[in-house]
Amino acid sequence: MTFVPLQPPDLPPIRARGTPRCRGCGLPRSMCLCAALPRLAVRTRVVLLTHRIERTRSTNTGRLVARLVEGAEVRVRGEIEPRPRLPLPEGRRLVLFPSPGARALSPDDARGEPVVLLVPDGSWNQARRAVHRDADAQGAEPVTLPQGAPSRYGLRRAPREGALSTLEAVARALGVLDGAAVERRMMEAFDVWVHRATRVRLTGKLEDGAAGRGEGDGTEVLVGRELDGSESG
Repeated sequence: MTFVPLQPPDLPPIRARGTPRCRGCGLPRSMCLCAALPRLAVRTRVVLLTHRIERTRSTNTGRLVARLVEGAEVRVRGEIEPRPRLPLPEGRRLVLFPSPGARALSPDDARGEPVVLLVPDGSWNQARRAVHRDADAQGAEPVTLPQGAPSRYGLRRAPREGALSTLEAVARALGVLDGAAVERRMMEAFDVWVHRATRVRLTGKLEDGAAGRGEGDGTEVLVGRELDGSESG
């Protein structure tokens, strides 16, 4: 199974409060979720335009998209010395951002040639600049999400009413383009990740009185228990 890394191996590891973090999910290594995350086959090609600052932020959700969605690609922007990029995948380019004049994403968009969904990943201002300045976004048709449930993120302050994290936005978009089952499975994984990240932020532990279990040490059992709601959040 091949994952698209958020960071090249020569970059420093993710750290928060001095704790080394998994590069795949951003959680402390003892609480890594990567072994239990599903890989979801979709027709849409998701391309994240990730600001360089997000690469080492433990609260970034774009890295989870790269872990969950088959074929998802992370392209880093804002580097002092940008690295050459390969051509985008073949398909109709849509950029997901509520720009003036953006139309709502529709199931009809999934018909015909595959969609290449460009998703800015960063703060609100970073995302807006990516839409206007990133070479991959130039000429792409702007689309916005249909109305839906409020964000379940909570680890960062929302920049505006109705704002979603990157993963939530991608999940809702793929729910439109690739079916509700994809959105549901992405949000199940997201809820577990938010639950663990919140516990770590508040207590430094996954469960009261016990450190979290990591890859190869009961992660899948624990994820199942969290997903079916037996643990309060």
